Amino acid sequence: MALSLIKNLIKQDVAIDLGTANSLIYLQREGIVLNEPTVIAGNSLGEPVAVGRKAKAYLGKTPPGMIVKRPMKAGAVDDVDAVSIYLRRIVEMARSRSPVLSSKVVICVPSKLTQVEKRAVLDAAEDAGFKKVYLLEEAMAAAIGAGGVDVAGKVPFMVVDIGGGTTEVAVISEMAYMVSESRRIGGNDLDEALCSYMLRKYGLRIGPNTAERLKWEMGTATGDKAHALVPSRVGGQDVAKQIPAVVEVTPMEILECISPIIREIGVIISEAYEALDAGVQGLVSKQGIFLTGGSSLLRGFDAFLQDYVGVKMSRVESPLETVVLGAGKALSSFNAYASVFSN
Repeated sequence: MALSLIKNLIKQDVAIDLGTANSLIYLQREGIVLNEPTVIAGNSLGEPVAVGRKAKAYLGKTPPGMIVKRPMKAGAVDDVDAVSIYLRRIVEMARSRSPVLSSKVVICVPSKLTQVEKRAVLDAAEDAGFKKVYLLEEAMAAAIGAGGVDVAGKVPFMVVDIGGGTTEVAVISEMAYMVSESRRIGGNDLDEALCSYMLRKYGLRIGPNTAERLKWEMGTATGDKAHALVPSRVGGQDVAKQIPAVVEVTPMEILECISPIIREIGVIISEAYEALDAGVQGLVSKQGIFLTGGSSLLRGFDAFLQDYVGVKMSRVESPLETVVLGAGKALSSFNAYASVFSN
C-alpha cells in the first residue's frame, strides 16, 4: 500500500501533441494514454461542459445555449482560455487512473509559429497549471518518433507530417534543420472543402463530422482507388426547403472536390525537395521521404505524392502517434535532446 502511494506521487513528465484536429498525451513510463479530438463545448456562461469526443459529437448539431469550438486553428491557439481549459481537462482524463505530479511538459507546435503564437501556447499551458513548459516543433518530433532514422546522424533525411491544420516538411541532419517548411493546410481543409461542395452542388448543408466521415469512407487521392469504392448516401439539411434530405455521392465526386488540396500539398513537398542541392537530393532519394500525420492515411495519398514528387514515399508505422512518440522520446532523454526544444 505504501509503495503504491509513493509511486503515485512520483513526478511524471508529460508530452502533448496539441493538434488542430486531435490531441494526444504521453505520460513518462506509461506511453500514450490519451487520444481525443481537440474540441471543447461550453454553456452560454462560458463554463466548460465537455471536451474531446463528447464535445465533438455536438459539432454541426449544437443544442441551444451551448457553444462548441475547436480552440486550435491551423496549428495555432485560436482561444487561449479555451485551450487552457482543454489542456487541464485532457490531462485530468489521462491521469484519472493514477494521479501524478508534473516536473515538466513538452508541447508540440508547428515550426512556423510566430513568437506571439508561441507565447499563446505557453500562456495556455501555464494557465492549465504546468510550471516548466517546453515547445518542440512537430517536424522534429515526427523525425524523432518515426523510427528507422537517426536524427543525430550526419546523413540528411526528409520527413513530411500532414496533420489536421498544417503540413510540415523538414530535412534534418545532426538534430538541426537543413530545410524547414510549414504551411497551414491539412486534413481539416479537406473536410471544409467537402462541406462547401455539398452545399454548392446539392444545396445540402452537412456538418464537419459528416464531412470527416465522407473523407474516410470515400476519400481517395487517386482515380484507381476511387473507382474501387461504391457510392454512399449522405444526409444533411436541404437549405432551400429547410428540411432533412439525403443524396447519393460517388467517390469520384469526392476526389474531384479534394484534388486541389491534395495537389497543393504535393507542390509544397516538391518545392522543398527541389530546393535541395544535388548531393542532398541524392541522399534523400536513396532512403525515400518519410510520411507521417493522420491525414497521410487518406487512401492512395502516399502513391500520389510518390508520383508527383518523383521520390519514394514511406509512411511510418503509426502516423497518428509519431509526433507524440517523438516528444515522449525527447522527454525521456531530455538532456540528449535539449537542443531541439524551441524555447
